[in-house]
Amino acid sequence: MSTQRGLDLQPRAKPTADRAEPTPARKSVGVGRFVNHLKAGLSELFPRQFWLEGEVSGYKLVRNGHAYFSLKEGNEQVAVVMWARDRQRVAFTPEDGSQVLAHVRKVDVWSGRLQLQLDDLEPHGVGALQKALEERRARLLAEGLFEESRKRRLPALPRVIGIATASKSAALNDILEILQQRFAERRMLIRPCRVQGEGAAEDIAAALDDLNRDGTPDVIILGRGGGSMQDLWCFNEEVVVRAIARSRIPVIAGIGHEIDTTLADFVADLRVATPTAAAQQCLPERAEIEARLREFERRLQVGLSKGVELSRARLKACDGAFADPRSIVTERRLRLDGLGSRARHVLMGLTPDRRGRLESFASRARQALVGLTPDRRSRLERVVGRLRVHLPRTDLQSENLIQLGSRLQTSMSTVLGRTRAELGAHASQVNALSPLGVLSRGFSVARKDGVIIRDIAALAPGDEVRLRFARGAARTRVLEVDARPDAMELQTAPDGEEEN
Repeated sequence: MSTQRGLDLQPRAKPTADRAEPTPARKSVGVGRFVNHLKAGLSELFPRQFWLEGEVSGYKLVRNGHAYFSLKEGNEQVAVVMWARDRQRVAFTPEDGSQVLAHVRKVDVWSGRLQLQLDDLEPHGVGALQKALEERRARLLAEGLFEESRKRRLPALPRVIGIATASKSAALNDILEILQQRFAERRMLIRPCRVQGEGAAEDIAAALDDLNRDGTPDVIILGRGGGSMQDLWCFNEEVVVRAIARSRIPVIAGIGHEIDTTLADFVADLRVATPTAAAQQCLPERAEIEARLREFERRLQVGLSKGVELSRARLKACDGAFADPRSIVTERRLRLDGLGSRARHVLMGLTPDRRGRLESFASRARQALVGLTPDRRSRLERVVGRLRVHLPRTDLQSENLIQLGSRLQTSMSTVLGRTRAELGAHASQVNALSPLGVLSRGFSVARKDGVIIRDIAALAPGDEVRLRFARGAARTRVLEVDARPDAMELQTAPDGEEEN
């Protein structure tokens, strides 16, 4: 036997015509009690939260930030409300006609109408996802998270490589295969994380934060294989974008295939098409690096050889000037002696000439005094008296000039001696730097096939070697090779063998 819960609102049976009874009072309930009963029944019918799919209609924001609209499907629709605190977490702005997935928190009755309270809203369908993606991208772009100026250069040869991707995935296998092919000795630090589905975005962000907290990786690869837009949607979530932006370690994004693009690609320090390409960008090929090093070595050797040849040519050019430093010193001494003699001659002849000129001027002045007026005569006598006063000063200046000449000669001798010493020091330096000077100290230059031998590894027993000494040259043959660093003497040749 089944029972029915609820209000008993059934009317009583009508009385028969044979027996008339008074009309009983009608039973009724208040509207409030009825609505409360409906709410209690809806709570029993929908005890748990659930997702509801539908089309947005009549979307409207009120002043306090709450959103009111309807979700419809065909001719059926239901009113919904989303409080301001929940609406602010939604990453896109719903528009009329867009398909959405609404998370229903509570089924309720408000003002006599059935109303759903929502706490989350997601776009449903490619068109809606694309719209939400563009809105989020514009907002993050305005914050400067995608600026090229904030992106960092990758290390040339990272010692530790961090990898954030799904464990046992094809993307992880591709990354490890490339890295081991190029530099197997490099250390890989793998932080597995979900790359699809609910909670994947938070797990990816946590993986990036964990690798940064560890601090040992020099670069991080964030990788995933291809998929649909819905499959890759976690890489468009804001939590992932901000985790990449705050990473102190450079991040390489290798997500999806070549045609796939996510917001993580825009914020990463380097974006590549696939996880395989991310591994290739992380570590260059060893053969390529070795080829570049060999080229650098060749260019360095050529540069050093040209530098030595240029220095040798300059030393040869200096041979003419420094062949006999004594001749240069002698020439400069003769020039200084000549200049000193001329200076003394001029100094000795300067004072008598001036005295003669003054005496002549005084004689002419005396003859002119006879025909002058007494006033002019007295003025001229005063001038002559002043001139006579200056004559002793002229003698004193002559003595000063003689002393200056003597000091000049002494200074010249000092400068000459200092110059001679400097020339001798320079000549010693030139001789010390001269290759022939080095050879004269007991060294020799060994060549094999015209090439200077710098390493014992270039020689083998039986090789013919040409030796250049300070004076002359010799041709010899190698009897024994000892590659030890501390080897000083070779074994003597056996009896009967001739040493060249």
